[in-house]
Amino acid sequence: INVANFRFSELSAEEINSPMKKLAFRNADLTDESFNELLKLLRYAPELLQAEFDDCALDGVGDFQPSESDIVRELGKVETLIIRRLHIPRFYSFNDLRSVYSLLEKVKRITVENSKVFLVPCEFSQRLRSLEFLDLSENLMVEEYLRNSACEGAWPSLQTLILSQNYLKSIERTGEILLTLKNLTGLDISRNSFRPMPDTCRWPPKMRFLNLSSTGIWAVKTCIPQTLEVLDVSNNNLDSFSLFLPRLRELYLSRNKLKTLPDGSLFPVLLVMKIRENALSTFSKDQLGSFPKLETLEAGDNHFICSCELLSFTLGQPALSQVLPDWPDSYLCDSPPRLRGQRVQEARPSVLECHQALLVSGVCCALLLLILLIAGLCHHFHGLWYLRMMW
Repeated sequence: INVANFRFSELSAEEINSPMKKLAFRNADLTDESFNELLKLLRYAPELLQAEFDDCALDGVGDFQPSESDIVRELGKVETLIIRRLHIPRFYSFNDLRSVYSLLEKVKRITVENSKVFLVPCEFSQRLRSLEFLDLSENLMVEEYLRNSACEGAWPSLQTLILSQNYLKSIERTGEILLTLKNLTGLDISRNSFRPMPDTCRWPPKMRFLNLSSTGIWAVKTCIPQTLEVLDVSNNNLDSFSLFLPRLRELYLSRNKLKTLPDGSLFPVLLVMKIRENALSTFSKDQLGSFPKLETLEAGDNHFICSCELLSFTLGQPALSQVLPDWPDSYLCDSPPRLRGQRVQEARPSVLECHQALLVSGVCCALLLLILLIAGLCHHFHGLWYLRMMW
């Protein structure tokens, strides 16, 4: 819809109590003037909780300054603002949004996704006192401007910050910049291209969740905060994981290059681990037993060698589906060749493969008995005398 020329008509008093909870604009064309007119709707939607703008275009420079008689100073009960793929043709002339500072002071959740955001002014961040959740995915944020956005006093109530798919390069600098966010518990910096991880980093003191998936890292070091309860390092280049995390409850390692399960003693309270699509060849009762509290393990889509040890373990554990939610369909044999493609649950080893020592012992015993039998017959029937006579 094109609301560029929209002008609001005053409603009568009896039409004030609208039950509307959410107002969404999709593929809408807006201007500074029509946005000011749309704000007047807030007076007649006292129960509005969420406003959303998807794939909209704003033909303006952010000059949201209506006349004093029409000005709307706050968004009422609105707690959530979502903006996705906002197109601003004259972005190079855009204002600093001072005119909307007061409107957003009570908003708790803001998403501005894929809208070419490269900076949130420090003063604006400081005015967002109630903000608890901020999603700036798929934008143009870099460390230099993030430092200005997360200045001292910025986002004092923020708990979750999502900076996925931006232009961050240094994990160490990112963690140091965010030290001003005293209440931050969750940080998503996935899909950024980070340089190698240093040995030490500084992080906000209350960090509980960290997402480093799809960042191209090759190793996980002690830079990772010890306070974490959830860590996602999926879709990277990790071939090992040996970091002690005493509070970790969930670990996501899918789509890496790990050949064995991590040592369970490193994660004394781990409940969930997902390690799908790696290079695992086997796991055993001892390996699973090293995780004292593990409740869920997803290890499907790996290259399992259906050895006698693995098959005997799986056959002896009928309750595997309680721990492995993707069992048995995602667990296929990669070798030996005769079992390739079969489900591990249905694969059956041959006696020759799994009982070689017993088979060799049996053959040796049979040969020994045969030799003793021949020797006894030769002695009984004077076989040696006959052999000498024939010679």
